[in-house]
Amino acid sequence: MKRILILALSLCSMSAFAQWDWGGGGGQWGGGGGGGFNFGGEGSGNSGNIGDYQKKADIDYVGDNHIGHKMDVYFPKDDGKSTHPVLIHIYGSAWGSNSSKGSADLGTVGTAALGAGYILVTPNHRTYGDALYPAQINDIKAVVRYLRGNAQELGVDTSFIAVSGFSSGGHLASLMGVTRNVKDNYTVGSETMNIEGNLGRYTNESSWVDAVCDWSGPVDCRDKGCGNPINMSPENDMVGGCDNNKCPDRHALLAANTFIDETDAPVFVAHGSSDNIVPQCEGKKFYDNLTNGGVQDCEYHPHSGGHGVEGNLTGDMVKFLNKIKEKKAAAAAEAHENEESLLNDILALNNSICVDNNRLYLCNEGAEATEFNLSDVSGKILMIGTLDSKGVDISSLNQGVYLVRTNNGGSFKFIK
Repeated sequence: MKRILILALSLCSMSAFAQWDWGGGGGQWGGGGGGGFNFGGEGSGNSGNIGDYQKKADIDYVGDNHIGHKMDVYFPKDDGKSTHPVLIHIYGSAWGSNSSKGSADLGTVGTAALGAGYILVTPNHRTYGDALYPAQINDIKAVVRYLRGNAQELGVDTSFIAVSGFSSGGHLASLMGVTRNVKDNYTVGSETMNIEGNLGRYTNESSWVDAVCDWSGPVDCRDKGCGNPINMSPENDMVGGCDNNKCPDRHALLAANTFIDETDAPVFVAHGSSDNIVPQCEGKKFYDNLTNGGVQDCEYHPHSGGHGVEGNLTGDMVKFLNKIKEKKAAAAAEAHENEESLLNDILALNNSICVDNNRLYLCNEGAEATEFNLSDVSGKILMIGTLDSKGVDISSLNQGVYLVRTNNGGSFKFIK
């Protein structure tokens, strides 16, 4: 037994053990089966009962019946709303378990999200033994696309989908936030990887996420030297058994810091000073890189705990998610108001344009002159100039259909 433990520990540097099942879990470490050793995840404080919420279990989000492609969806209690925002939470396992959704910090992150009116989604993902990276991030992107493709059935408010994760799950969650604009292959040096992937039936849907919560995540294993973590390196296994010195470009593509730019999702980083698995300074460096890179509304929540989810911070997590959700809703409302205002301006202009067989003119008294162009149905521009109450002569135009476009985006179709 001791030999087995040493072998397993040697697999993992920035370990994300949620629970290692020695019992009925079929040897899956990070699994949710009976009698396990808890290596973190539930943390302390603010624990609730996930059994109080309805769920749909073992949804196959890819459609290949792989255990690593199953997810559970938990629903908040009835509040009269037909749709709810979503929080996806990814378990920790040092990327080494493909079946640990049942131990994905359900009593802390899970119940806090559900209590705040969020749908909770806990997906499995493939291990590096199943498929090398970027298979794991491809899986989580497929989860988001599935949720959008089945939004009506699941009651998903697609305007706000956030992702959270503990340890290795925090790494994948963070990657989701910094690669939300990465659609094609991404190249670093000699290595090119397809970060999005093409899994599942809903490849036309977006994998965009609106916010990220990173709990003790090994977001960049190249940075672990900033502290004194246990000497284990599962990140090498993720990219085919090759360390950073031999395969720096592969490790760069595994690291969240590589992809940071100002278009990324806001990130909530929570990391403990007593973490001897993933050093706290790694989380701090990630937060600093995000803010220095122009990513807005990020938060850093250091605490004194170890490697795990700090349950006392789940209330802050909910406040963060709500803040980002409300800010997005306000921006959408403002954009809609601006669109309506522009549309009204265009309609007002269109209603003020008059035409007869010889003249095109502004017929509303006091209407301001505007630049325009006139084209036929093929798009060929026949006339450019200024349109005012005096009008322009169109007597030379043949009979047909014509389109007038003004400099503020208005358009007016007429038949001569």
